[in-house]
Amino acid sequence: MKWKNCLLLILFSLCVLMPEIRAANFEIGAKFPVEKLITEKKVSDNKLIVFMPSLTYDCDYASMLTQSFYYYFDQKLAFEDLAKSPQTEIFLVVNDKQNAAVSTQNIFGKMNVIYDEKGEIFASFGITLPKDKNADATVFLLDSNEIIALIDKNYRAQGEHLKPLENKLKELNGIYKKAISPDEVKPLKTGKLAPDFQIDRQTKLSDLRGNVVLLSFYPAAFSGTLPKPVEALKVPIFSNKANSMSCAFQIDGIDDIKNSKNEAKRIVISSSTASLLEKWKNVLGTHNVEYANDPDYSISQKYFSYNPNGYNNRVSVIIDKKGKIAYIDESFDFDDEKVLNKKIYQLLKK
Repeated sequence: MKWKNCLLLILFSLCVLMPEIRAANFEIGAKFPVEKLITEKKVSDNKLIVFMPSLTYDCDYASMLTQSFYYYFDQKLAFEDLAKSPQTEIFLVVNDKQNAAVSTQNIFGKMNVIYDEKGEIFASFGITLPKDKNADATVFLLDSNEIIALIDKNYRAQGEHLKPLENKLKELNGIYKKAISPDEVKPLKTGKLAPDFQIDRQTKLSDLRGNVVLLSFYPAAFSGTLPKPVEALKVPIFSNKANSMSCAFQIDGIDDIKNSKNEAKRIVISSSTASLLEKWKNVLGTHNVEYANDPDYSISQKYFSYNPNGYNNRVSVIIDKKGKIAYIDESFDFDDEKVLNKKIYQLLKK
C-alpha cells in the first residue's frame, strides 16, 4: 500500500505542477494568462509584463528599466510625430519585498507593481527565480488580444534589447518604419572626407570645419546601468563601471574626455525623438556632448553603425579640422575614451 500512496502523491504533484511546466514553455503567438496577474482588465493596445529581481538601487539596471518604460511607453515619447500613440499597460512583477526607502524612486507613472517576495507568481508562470538582485529580467510584449508578440529572457535595459522591443511594439500598431538602405554608401576609410549630415536644424557636420569632431553612435536613449539610486530623475556621478558596456557609460566616458582649451566637438548619435533626448540629457547630466537624432538611421548607415536588428552599433569616428576621417573605433568599449582622448589631443595640437 505504501508504494500506491507514493504513486498517488507523485501523480498529484504532477497535476499541480503541470500548469507551471506548460507556462515555462511560453511561445510567440500563444495567449498570455493575464488573468493570473490582474482581476480587472483594461482596454489597451499592448501590455508589457516584466518579471524582475528587484526595484532597489542595488539592482543596477532597475532605474534605467523603469525610466525607459516610463518615458518611452507610459508617457509615449517614443511615438512623437507618429500617426498613433499606443496605449500600453506596464506590469512589474518583482521578486522582492516592498521597501519604500530604497525602491520608490524607481516607480513612475501608471506602472502596476506586484511584489512577489516568495516567488509564488514567478512559479505559477514557470519563470525561473532570480539568483540575485542583478539577475536578468524576463519581458513579455502582448498585443491587444494578449497574444505574446515578443519574449526577452535576458533584459537588463540594454539599448540592444530596448530598441527591438520599441520597434516590435510600433510594428504591432502599424507605425514602424523600417530603415531604408541608401542607394550608395562609400566605404568609411581614414583620410576620406567624412559623410555630411544635419546635426540639428541649424548645423551640418560640414559647418564644423576647423574643429576636431568626435562622433559616437550608441543603441538607445535611456539604456544601460546606473549603480546609484535616482533622485528626482537626476543621476549622481557615475561611480563605477557596469558589468557590461552600456549607453550611459559610453556617453559618460565621452563627456569626460579632457581636451586643450580648443576643445573638440563631441556628438553622440542615436535614433530617438527630440523629447526623449532632452529627458535623457537631463538624466545623465552631461555638459560636454551634443545629442543628435537619427530617426531613420540615415546617418548611422553612412557611418556603418546601423545594426539590422534595429539599433546602432557603438561606432566612434574622429574627424580632423579639414573634415576628413582621422580615426575609426568600430566598437566602443571600456577605456576607449582614453584612446579617443589621445587621438583628439594629437589632432588639436596640429
